[in-house]
Parts: sequence; structure tokens; C-alpha cells
Amino acid sequence: MTEELLFKQMDFIRKRTIFALDATNEQLADEMPQGFRNTIRWNFGHIFLTQDTLMSSFIGEEPHVPDDYYALFERDTSPLNWNVQPPSLGVLREQLINQSERIRMNYSRRLEENIVRPFQIGDYQLITLGEILAFANWHEGLHQGAINSIKRAAGIEELWKL
Repeated sequence: MTEELLFKQMDFIRKRTIFALDATNEQLADEMPQGFRNTIRWNFGHIFLTQDTLMSSFIGEEPHVPDDYYALFERDTSPLNWNVQPPSLGVLREQLINQSERIRMNYSRRLEENIVRPFQIGDYQLITLGEILAFANWHEGLHQGAINSIKRAAGIEELWKL
């Protein structure tokens, strides 16, 4: 997969995430329907945190995320256990938009670089920045599905603009 195609895919996926965020109000962002352990806000924050930590930590750089985001949005966290105020949807929107621009600027012509340590997922191993970006793109799409599932459980049907 070419670098141009990976960045194009990242932009397409992120536009869908921003569309879903723009179609969410602050109240809906914090609903947790029965059977779910996270909220829409958690999913947006988790997308931001994961994309940043994946792209930076595997090449020895510092992520560009506020320190309290780890307690809020890391894997296996839940709003049920939050003891700090989460960011508003407006803040998350701005961070998600800026993140895509920063990733493109910081990692253009670097996606073939090997990461400092392989990223193991079951028996699958990622070894380049491009592979990490492809995984991060897939991961974001996975959480878009979770966001849509929460909205459906709350009685809202999402209409996607393509």
C-alpha cells in the first residue's frame, strides 16, 4: 500500500469520525445504554489517544496527548470510573482534526521506517510506521462502529454522508 493511499484512507476515515462527532450533542455523548461499558465521548477520546500513542510510541517519540487522557480513554477504562472532567466535544473535535494534520506532516516519507519494537497482535506482527498507520485506521473504523451502535441503542439512526 502506498503512502499516498494510507494518508488518503486516514483522511477519509477521520472525516467520517468528525461527521459522527458533529452529529452528537453533549448529552448524547455521555449516554451509556444497557449492555455498553463506554460512551460515545469515550470512543472519540479513545480514537484520539490510540492513534497518537501508536504513531509516536513505537518510534520513541512522545505522544501529543494531555496526561489525564490516559485515565479517561485508555483501553479498559470506562466513564463509570472517571474522576476528572472529560474534554468537551469541541475540544475533542479540534484535537482530532489537528492530529490528522500533524500525523501527515510528521510521518510523510517515513512510513517505510521500522518501528523500535514490533507491535504484536496475536500472531500478527507490525514492524513499520505504515503498518501502524494501517492498523490505527482500522482501529478508528472499529470505534466508529461502536459509536453507531451506541447511537442505535439510544434510538438514533446515523445517516452517513459519503
